[in-house]
Amino acid sequence: MRKLHKILLVDDDEINNYLNTTILKDLDIAETISVALNGKQALEYLLDHCDQPARTCPELVIFDHHMPVMDGLEMIRTLHEKGFMQRANMVFLLLGIRAKQEVIEEFLRLGVQEFTDKPLEEQTVLEAYHKYWRGDTAQEHV
Repeated sequence: MRKLHKILLVDDDEINNYLNTTILKDLDIAETISVALNGKQALEYLLDHCDQPARTCPELVIFDHHMPVMDGLEMIRTLHEKGFMQRANMVFLLLGIRAKQEVIEEFLRLGVQEFTDKPLEEQTVLEAYHKYWRGDTAQEHV
């Protein structure tokens, strides 16, 4: 099974980050797991790392909607404007889908591919992994 190079977790709740990191480490699907505490930190991380060679950019971004400083929707809007949402090698998974229908539709319009409720479950991660990454090659999912 091919490991992802990086996963980025974006959530202001440090306990959730600890639990989600533990789940991802147990699944052993990524070489590196990085954490950002809000959308602004995640945006800065992505802008810094994704302008480097492609392998430094996380293939999977798991993010919360409700965060201080910059929420998930504002982060995704900014990433969409900068062309990140169109990258075939990045999957965005929204945690906590208890948002209004129009908010969910906005996330979809902006290119978020996967949605799940909290808490993050191993099965959800594995389903996304098998859907987008098979063997040694990332699948097209634009």
